[in-house]
Amino acid sequence: MKRFIMTAITAAMMLTVPAIAAEGDSVTVYSNGNLVADKGIIVEGRTLVPVRGVFEYMGYDVQWDNDTKTATLTNEKKETVITLTNRNDTFTVNDTIITPEVPQQIIDGKFMLPLRAIGEAVNAKVGWNNDTKTATINENNNFFDINSVDEDDPIIDEVPINEIYTEEGLKEKAERDAQFEELREQAQSESIAVNDNSEN
Repeated sequence: MKRFIMTAITAAMMLTVPAIAAEGDSVTVYSNGNLVADKGIIVEGRTLVPVRGVFEYMGYDVQWDNDTKTATLTNEKKETVITLTNRNDTFTVNDTIITPEVPQQIIDGKFMLPLRAIGEAVNAKVGWNNDTKTATINENNNFFDINSVDEDDPIIDEVPINEIYTEEGLKEKAERDAQFEELREQAQSESIAVNDNSEN
């Protein structure tokens, strides 16, 4: 029980994903546990990661329109279409408009998207290791090789990532919070009972 609670607390702490890295630093990227061939980069204090490699490991088909400089990412199984146009301030996930911290953009011939924006686009968990300059993106709330992060290390905003706050999403979040609080109180009660028994 205590291990479960510590895991939940650790996962909650990882919602703020930070980074202090030099402008232009190269970033290693993992998507669903797979090493992405192309590197990410730090731009304007934000981590940008390559669209094609990251989304292909999530089962998306990536199409490129050179005339409009638009990437269309399609996942038929998830019934999701993501449309990104170079240097636009927003992009779309089906009918939802997402505004990234910095525009999606082509860098060294690779279409790049801010790390936090990917979390929002596919409701994935993202992580950052400043020591190794490594970014991780994981769907289905699976964590892969995410080490503890320094809370004073700003990379993405301190706004919670990975959730598009719909009414249904807020309800689910409230239910998870209530379950977590119930487990915490239960563990605390069990701890008190154990201490009482040991004193007797």
